[in-house]
This record gives sequence, C-alpha cells and structure tokens, in this order.
Amino acid sequence: MSVIDSGGYQESDAIVAETSSTTTDRRTRASLRRLVAGEQRKRAMRLTEALRDDAFCLRFLPRQRLAAAGPAAVGIGVAESDRIEGAELWLGLPNRRRGLVSVTPLLRDLDRPVLREDMLRFTLDAAAAEVAIWPAHWRIAVPVPSRILVDGGVCDIVLGALVQAGVGAERIDLQIDESELVEGGMALHHAIGALREQGIGVSLEGFGAIFGSLALLPRLPLTGLKLDRRLAHATMPGDAADETILIRAAVEIAHRQGVLVTIDGVETAAETERIRGLGVDLVQGPWIGPAMPAEAIRARARVSGL
Repeated sequence: MSVIDSGGYQESDAIVAETSSTTTDRRTRASLRRLVAGEQRKRAMRLTEALRDDAFCLRFLPRQRLAAAGPAAVGIGVAESDRIEGAELWLGLPNRRRGLVSVTPLLRDLDRPVLREDMLRFTLDAAAAEVAIWPAHWRIAVPVPSRILVDGGVCDIVLGALVQAGVGAERIDLQIDESELVEGGMALHHAIGALREQGIGVSLEGFGAIFGSLALLPRLPLTGLKLDRRLAHATMPGDAADETILIRAAVEIAHRQGVLVTIDGVETAAETERIRGLGVDLVQGPWIGPAMPAEAIRARARVSGL
C-alpha cells in the first residue's frame, strides 16, 4: 500500500496559480496602457483640430470687488461701491452630447509638450487681447494646469502675449489648483517664483476644496487666493463654524502677504454680505453673473466705467 504525498501537488498548483495571476496582471496593465494611449491620442487630436479651426469658445466669469464692511463703508452705497474689477477666463470646447466642456481638465494629463505649449500660447494671446480692451484697473485670471508651468519657457510665452497686446504683467494672473500645487513639488514652486520675478501674477484656486493648507500660503509669492465654492455656502448661519474659521484665517494670512482673496460660487445677496463681513476682497458666481461671451463682459465694463 502506497501513500501519496499531496503536498508537492499543492505547491505546484500554487506556483501555477501565481504565474497565471502575474500574467493576468501584466495583460491588464498592458490593456490599461493601450487605453490611456488611445485616450491621449483622441484628446490631442481634438485639441489640435480646435486650434486649427479656431473652435474654442471663450467665456468670462465676472468678479466683483466688495466694499469694506462696517464704519469704513458708511456713506457709501453698496451699489456704488461694489464694482466689477475683472473676470476669470473659461475656455470651452463644443461637444455633441454635453454642449460646452471645459478644456482645463483635458490639459492636466496631456503628454504632448508641444501641444501644451501651443494651447498655452493660444489661451494667453486671447486673454491678453481681451484685457487690453477692459478698464485699466481690471485684471484677468487664467486657469493653467501646473504641468504646463513646469514645462519651461512659460515666462517668455506670457510676456510675449502681453507685449503683443500692449498690457502690463500686473493685468494677468495665472491660476493653479491647490491640489496640483501639492503634487507639483519644488519644481512647481520654482516655476511660480520665476513668474513672479517677471511681475506675472500667480493665484491659487480651489483652496479649501480638499486641503486648505494654511501653512502653504506664506511660503509662496502669490498675488491671489481663490477660495473653493463650497466655502461660500458654508458662511450662512447654522453652517459649520470650522469653515468660517478657515476663511477668516486664510484671509488674515493672505492680506498679511498682500494677496487678494476671491471666493467662488456666490449665489445670493445674503451670502455676499456674510462674505463681506469675513474680509474677502472679490466674489464671483451666479449672483455676480454667469460665464458670458466677450461682448457681454465688455458691456459690463462700459457700465462700470472705462
């Protein structure tokens, strides 16, 4: 009578299973790489065709300067003192199913450096040409993926656009998302410093959406800070006190650095007044005005007084 040792068979089966699993993982990763590469090609083709056909749609989100709250504003009517002082550029691309889609997310992971540079040049040329028509004290904010800033040559592209339009570097702010700032590391910090040395404004947007890192603010030579829209809705009575504390702290630190604070997503007059009381400088959102074409923002400029 023989006794069969099954341990060897079990070990063999385990090796076969592990090998099969490894092969499956490799195939999965290869499939994912092909999918990503295919998506990159489609995205690059869409952007290249839009540049060639001048198919991008430019919209502008107006920003309103808030008059000081309290005694400083006595004798000055709100309607007279709260004035539009610029806008944020929104670049859209027509889509058959979704209407206009934002271009900024398409650029964030784009692995075509030359195309990224072409897109940056187009965007800045359009922004500089528009702000040149606006009142002299108006500024334009231009959202830019951080990956573009670390490509190199950004300063030359920005200054070239400004010189061509005949406007000063102080009229434009490049806007980067707070989450990308954390991911970009020292390379992005150095790029921001180089832009500021040339007098080009750099703003941080989306503050408080995920991180809200107050420690970052004093370390960067920013010109603007844009608070996330969720903070605008957290300023009403009964909302989380922590959010109001974050806004007050961000405003205090920013003002200490000479940085203007904007808050996004304002929807009501009540929100506007609460935000005014927190010391925020500028507001944007549905209450101030929707994203509008160039002709509409120019009409707002004329009403504000050229």
